[in-house]
Amino acid sequence: MIGERNIERFWEYVVALDFWTFHNPSDEKIATAFLDTLTKFGFQPSKYGDQDPPKKRFDRLSRDKVVHEWVKHPGQLILERLGENGFQALLHLSQAQNRPVLITFALPDNYFGSANNVSKFLEFSEELYALFRPFQGNIAHKKDWDDKTVAIAPIKIGERTIKAEVHNSPQPTKGLPGIFWANYLGPDYVHLYSKDKVESVPSYSKKELADGGYLILTSPSPLDYAKPETKKIEQDIIEYLGRDAVFDKTLPDRPLRSPFLNRNEPYTPTAKSPLPSSMSSNLRACPECGEEKRTVETSKDRTNKLVGFKCLNCGAIWAVHTSLLRAPGRSFSRRLRRTIE
Repeated sequence: MIGERNIERFWEYVVALDFWTFHNPSDEKIATAFLDTLTKFGFQPSKYGDQDPPKKRFDRLSRDKVVHEWVKHPGQLILERLGENGFQALLHLSQAQNRPVLITFALPDNYFGSANNVSKFLEFSEELYALFRPFQGNIAHKKDWDDKTVAIAPIKIGERTIKAEVHNSPQPTKGLPGIFWANYLGPDYVHLYSKDKVESVPSYSKKELADGGYLILTSPSPLDYAKPETKKIEQDIIEYLGRDAVFDKTLPDRPLRSPFLNRNEPYTPTAKSPLPSSMSSNLRACPECGEEKRTVETSKDRTNKLVGFKCLNCGAIWAVHTSLLRAPGRSFSRRLRRTIE
């Protein structure tokens, strides 16, 4: 039972749907349709808000308030329910402007213990696909995601070099982030490979979607990620599409084929701001330029109790002892807050 697990363990055993879109989701009609879809499939939130964990109670009078928050571009909006029938939806609602927006929906893996729920969730994901019009998406067990993106690598802390976990954040604008249980290829990716090639891709099953995209499955259930037959299909897909099409954690900086290589990026680094005379109370803020929002957790050294960070504004890398950080949030939520490059 979900309620028997503590919160940390609860979010360790999840299956997550990630959709990446260039379409602006901060629209009242999209917000209303999303809430209707949650209700249709039995996902009733108990909390919502732009903080993690969300603080505001969701009840029958909250719907209009959520829609109002949605269209204000809060940066992120979280709707969740813990305990039985638990889930978390995390929506990045900033205006896209040629920058991809991430939509994530996660729920405990024991939901997929019945074939009926597997089919139900696939139907749910297809309705979200039609609503958000992503260019790429996937459904993966967290342990499978971590296995394909987390590497052990040396990092330098002052004069010391230590080995630590490096949590890579592959960006779908630069190539496929991996092959997982369910793989959504939007029309741009289908055009990159060609419809004929995608139609013939090795798979457990595949389906053409209404917009010309494809849904490709590697097994009957997301719980099958460790099975040899699932691994074989994954490797067959990678070989078929080409290894230069799919992210590999052993070669994290390798250029990949993508339909968006020439897409203009509007972001330009801001001028460096002077640091205050005392250390910032937010140790996740960049010590070089002071950036607080565009920083990401990149590594963990459990032996020395250090957490590594990187600033996406100026590129600085630093580490903080875990005792100086506030109590960590749920492990899955930390993965959800991947900064979009």
